[in-house]
Amino acid sequence: MRRVSCLHLLAAVLLLGSGAARAQEYDGSSLAALPEAETGIDWSVGLRGSYEANSLTGGRASTALVPEAALAIAGESSRTKLAGGAEFIVDAGGGGRVADLHAGVEQSLRLGPATLLRGALAASLTQGDPRARDLPANTLHAPQILDFSAEGSVTQDFGRFDARLTLDGARRLRGPTTLAGLATVSNAHQSYWQGGATLRLGYELTPLLSAFVEGEASAQKFDAADPGVLRYMDGRRTELRTGLAYAHGSVLEAEASVGRGWLDYTDPALTDRQDWVYNAALTFRPDATLSLRGGLETGIGPSDDVPGDTDVTYALTGSAQYAVNPWLTLRGSAGWDRTVVLGTGGESWGYDLGAGLDLRTSRHTVWTADYAYGRDHAPPVPENDTHTVTVGVRITR
Repeated sequence: MRRVSCLHLLAAVLLLGSGAARAQEYDGSSLAALPEAETGIDWSVGLRGSYEANSLTGGRASTALVPEAALAIAGESSRTKLAGGAEFIVDAGGGGRVADLHAGVEQSLRLGPATLLRGALAASLTQGDPRARDLPANTLHAPQILDFSAEGSVTQDFGRFDARLTLDGARRLRGPTTLAGLATVSNAHQSYWQGGATLRLGYELTPLLSAFVEGEASAQKFDAADPGVLRYMDGRRTELRTGLAYAHGSVLEAEASVGRGWLDYTDPALTDRQDWVYNAALTFRPDATLSLRGGLETGIGPSDDVPGDTDVTYALTGSAQYAVNPWLTLRGSAGWDRTVVLGTGGESWGYDLGAGLDLRTSRHTVWTADYAYGRDHAPPVPENDTHTVTVGVRITR
């Protein structure tokens, strides 16, 4: 079951844009938050130590080095952002790994008062903890995962109507799991190509409220057959939702939608599935010191736990940030997730809570402290609790 870390602010929130509640003003990229006139270089280097105590696996400590860098270029009608970073982790036993390497570029270009183009390219290389509960007990090295993604969209304003067309593609390569004794387990059945298109049509009901319809179609092709059923899990996913979006300047932004999702497998021996899907988002910023965010997302896809079956996942997230003064910022987060296997009816769930603070002791130095609690229920693994304490320092430009 996928979990969202409490150590970072949960980012499952849709930004609807300011001003009138145009259904198409939302864009999930970080470019949406880049000020129009901002141009420059930013960088930071973080060092943090963590101690995690799990009710099943016991305690473990680790240290992480996290460098980040970004370059923003803003023109009269365009914005470009290049960003990259890494995370290097060393555990208490002396074992080290490159947990994350990532880089990407995003660009927006306004062709006129009614037309906006956006594009993004990204690549990342990640490697998880070999002691993760979803890996074999004798794992020496967790698999490395290489991801590539590309996305482009065009938004057109037709007065009270607006439309956005988005095309996207992705490639994932999941390497083998290395076991003690250097034996390997192939994960080729979890490597895939994916491509899709999304069309969203909106209508402005009032200056603050709009209605929209959004349709999405995508296809996924795996590199190898699932060893559990000896069949390829290739399929086509279709989703159709309708909803409302509300925006009151930059103070309150909200969106909610409901619809139906379908997963049709290419192999006729596999059972096609469908279910209801729900999405929602809320952002409340009454002033410059306080920010509250919440989100609900639903997904449908091949099951992670039951070979040949289909999962429907639900994720509810929330976060809060309050700037007490220019030196102290308080943070909080919460999350809940649930996965239902449509064929067997099996369920797994989890929730997490987190609190933290940022203390700026100089212009370039920020000290951080976080506490996170999580509970997982993913049969056949017994229900378990995890407590994590993290402290660190970040040097910024």
